[in-house]
Amino acid sequence: MDFESEIKTVGFKDMHADQVEAFCLVVNALLKLAEGYENEEVFEEAHKTAEDAVILFGGDGIEVTYEAVY
Repeated sequence: MDFESEIKTVGFKDMHADQVEAFCLVVNALLKLAEGYENEEVFEEAHKTAEDAVILFGGDGIEVTYEAVY
């Protein structure tokens, strides 16, 4: 995605809190689904797509932490 171009868009600061929450839930669902694939490239592509969307709406990106599951 090209962030160098000047785009007029609504950002998180302009959105209603419920809209921001819904957006974050969609991003979380995308990453949870991608996490289920054995192919790490699927998760990396989903992470990049989600992070680009968050940045486009004025966020700082997405931090991913891994938890050991036993």
